[in-house]
Amino acid sequence: MRILILMLLFGIVVSGCRDTGHTPPTASTPIVAQPAQKPITQATPTIVEAKPQEEYSYNALGRRDPFAAIVVKEEKQAKAGERPPLERYNLYDFKLAGVVWGGFGYNAMIEAPDGKGYLVRVGTILGPNRGVVKRITQDIMVIEEKFKNFSGETERKEIVIELRKKQEGMQ
Repeated sequence: MRILILMLLFGIVVSGCRDTGHTPPTASTPIVAQPAQKPITQATPTIVEAKPQEEYSYNALGRRDPFAAIVVKEEKQAKAGERPPLERYNLYDFKLAGVVWGGFGYNAMIEAPDGKGYLVRVGTILGPNRGVVKRITQDIMVIEEKFKNFSGETERKEIVIELRKKQEGMQ
């Protein structure tokens, strides 16, 4: 059986190598190139005018900087080290520790992130965007912060800081 398969394969290989009558082109047979286009005549103009390229230049006059921040924070104007301690920290970092009231109205005791306590009253400036304490009640402190939106208009935002409740385990 193996011998039969080997003879069959040998026959296929030998017949595949046999000359089939196809002759490759020789060097004596010239290959003539066909013209791809019509020959140029005297009636056809041969001069092609090149249009000059216009150079593009961006004029930023009257436009805002596309890479500038949309919301402008005023903290960039002054360095953090030159500010008073109440203006160095974000408003959300302060904790309302207590409220004191008396003949002069309400005063708030706040705790800064550095662990120090400060006494503030209505009109005190807090935060890097110079928010102003507008109202102090028995359990909240309201701060109004001004900022500029993307179109340059000044908007106001009220931030409410609530008095911390007693922690569990403390009496």
